[in-house]
Amino acid sequence: MKFLSGCSIIKYTDYVKGKVNVMKLTYLGTAAAEGFPAVFCNCKYCIEARKLGGKNIRTRSQALINDDLLIDLPADTYMHFLQNGIEGDKIKYLLITHSHGDHLYAGELHMRQSPYSHDERSEKLEIYASRGAYDKITKTGFPKSVSLSAIGAYESVSLGKYTVTALPARHMAGDFANIYIIKGDKTLLYAHDTGFFYDEVFDFIEKQGIVFDMISLDCTNVDIHIPDSGTHMGFPNIERLIARLTDIGAINSDTKKIVNHFSHNGGPLHAFLEERASEYGCSVSYDGMSVEI
Repeated sequence: MKFLSGCSIIKYTDYVKGKVNVMKLTYLGTAAAEGFPAVFCNCKYCIEARKLGGKNIRTRSQALINDDLLIDLPADTYMHFLQNGIEGDKIKYLLITHSHGDHLYAGELHMRQSPYSHDERSEKLEIYASRGAYDKITKTGFPKSVSLSAIGAYESVSLGKYTVTALPARHMAGDFANIYIIKGDKTLLYAHDTGFFYDEVFDFIEKQGIVFDMISLDCTNVDIHIPDSGTHMGFPNIERLIARLTDIGAINSDTKKIVNHFSHNGGPLHAFLEERASEYGCSVSYDGMSVEI
């Protein structure tokens, strides 16, 4: 086990350029904790989602970059791998945003050892987790085929062809949740389970001169009002966030903007979300959607 706390920050201008010509992000799960339709819900939105199926069926949040960097580990991971033809033993790196159960089912890590798995093509699964997630995994335990490090706000780590920088999420007091900048030849901002960014996050992005090729933003609340001090976002917050990132030069007309992580309380039927997101120049994620940047 390793701690990154106290390590020197790798400046953005010092990043070693990776060898990824195209970065592919696959959204494996795109819902909040209850899923959509929600597991025990009979509201009109969940009834309609069950009837419509397709892109309206959303599982718990998880994503995969190329075929070797996984983001979050919900209990739906096994189903995600089956549905998307993912060979789990090839995954080299795992980023955990925070310790909530829909983003971290730590017990799954015990499956990465004999007699549950053999002949893994990646010798180690390297995990980099927020402090709260680190503590949760440590309590649960993990096999020797897994390494675990805590990564805190504004710390960076090189993971093969990627450089990952953690930024503080506005989420879950005391958990020290992260959002992540992930850079290969392209630069991605993966920002879920967070409210409106702290001023210091905007300052960091601006001072480092970061320009994102793609941003993926939390839209849990959809059109339900939540203040910028809240722990999730909806379209009004996203509108202000996009304006702020534009003002500091972090995004431009070429940046792909995608909204993700939806709660059933917002009535996130896919056709409705597409209509709303288009007003802000955004696309809408769905389970199994792949985006190349």
